[in-house]
This record gives sequence, C-alpha cells and structure tokens, in this order.
Amino acid sequence: MKRINSLESLPENIDILTGIDLIGNIKRLFKTPAQMPGCLFLLCIRGNCSITIHLSKYELKKNSIAIIFPHQFVQVMEESNDCRFIFVGFSKKLIQSPPLFSRMIEYTPPIFEEPVIELRPEVAEIFYEYFKVLTKAMRLPNSFIKDEQADLICSQLIMGLGNIYKQGESNERPRYNRNQEIVKELVRVVIENYRSERNISFYAEKMHLSPQHLSTTIKKTTGKTLTDIISTFVIRDAQAKLRSTELTIQEIAYSLNFPDISFFGKYFKRYTGMSPKQYRNME
Repeated sequence: MKRINSLESLPENIDILTGIDLIGNIKRLFKTPAQMPGCLFLLCIRGNCSITIHLSKYELKKNSIAIIFPHQFVQVMEESNDCRFIFVGFSKKLIQSPPLFSRMIEYTPPIFEEPVIELRPEVAEIFYEYFKVLTKAMRLPNSFIKDEQADLICSQLIMGLGNIYKQGESNERPRYNRNQEIVKELVRVVIENYRSERNISFYAEKMHLSPQHLSTTIKKTTGKTLTDIISTFVIRDAQAKLRSTELTIQEIAYSLNFPDISFFGKYFKRYTGMSPKQYRNME
C-alpha cells in the first residue's frame, strides 16, 4: 500500500480505491478518531486490533471484516505489531448516488447495526482473493476496471455481506430493547446533523420524542448526556480538521456552524482542556 498521509489527501476524482496495507498505514491514519470520507471495507488478514466505529468498540482479528459508512468516526485502538489489512474503499458521492442507494437499502440496516463480522475462513478467503484481484487490476496502466464499474463492485460487496447476515453466517446479531434502539437512532441522526445542530429540542423533534424523555433515556442507557454525545462528534470532527487539514481555525469554526472563532475556541477548550491552536501545534 502506498503511504497515504491523511484522509483529506485522498483523490476526489476517483470512486474506488484498493490496496493491501503492509506498512501499518491504516493504523496510523486512524490512530486518533477520524471521520470516514467514503465507505470502507476493511478485511483483517493478520494480527488483531480493537477498533471504535459509531461510538462502539469492536475486536478485529484475522478473517474479520469491518464495513465503515460515510461520516462514521473510526479509531484503531490497541493493536498487535503484525496487524495488517486489505481494503476496498468507495467515494461518498458514489455511495449516496440514487441507483446504488436503491440497491443497497435492503442490506445496509443490519450491517450498520453490526459493522464488524467474523467470517468463516473459507468465506474470508473469497473476500481476500476478490480484494486482491481488484487491487491488481487497479494497478494496471490501462485498468479494465473503470470508475463507472465501481457501483457494481460496491453492490456486490454489500449484497454478499448482506446475504451472510441473512443466512446466519455471522455471529447472532444482538437484540436491542427500546431504549437501546433510541440510542442507535439518535447516533444516526446526530451523525447527519451535528455540524449544524447542537440543540436538544432539534434532535427530540427529529425522533418524535419529548426533549425530557430523550435526554432521560440517553442518560439512563449510556451514562452520557445528549450534549455529551453531540459534543463528541463536534470535537472529533474539529480535531481531525486541525490535525489533518490546512484549514484555518476560523474556517473550521464556520464549517461546524460556530458564529465566530471565539465561541469555537471556548467550546473546544471546554471539552479538551486546550485551545484549537494548542491542539494543532501539539506533537
């Protein structure tokens, strides 16, 4: 895998990206929480690690595959020195296109709920060989895999993994009670809106619940306040931009819908203990 310095450095004009990570680049890219700019299929081919996706922690080991959707925050936590991956990634634009979305809608809910699957060795081998073929094909000077074929490849992967869920190939999916369902739905709504909305009433209205009921349920189920959850996404986004982009602090503040740099600075310091400038300059 060619070294990628940051997620922001990924080319914007391609819909599919493949590779075999032999230098630990994946672990470096996600050492701190980072927001996925597209959709990533990450197959562990060696070693093991802990990974946080969508505020939940999962264990990845050989023959495990993680499916990470656009806007989800990801962090690779503890990992073995020999932990390595093979991956296929797709652009957010492709994933959100109407034709692909209509084909995927039947399969994505269970994957969204359980983004890490432990595959049987023979099934993992099929995915590994397929990823490897795609990687070799993409390296050809005049690749016969063009961007316009990317939606078909992505559909195959989603449908294949969706069928694994349906056929019971993965571990039994957890059953959620009503409060847990509310938490899962809240996180989905926050992911879509945290850049522009931090008002509890907004999220309560979106979920057709009273602010009091939503706040009480979230606190009881997660131990965190609704404000804590919203701020987690805001701060992680800000941290990713401060570390991985050349945007000015003012531009970052505006991208997260803060009225001015002063308000953003106070908000950031409240949750991190340092100013945005201090965080950006921190080694």
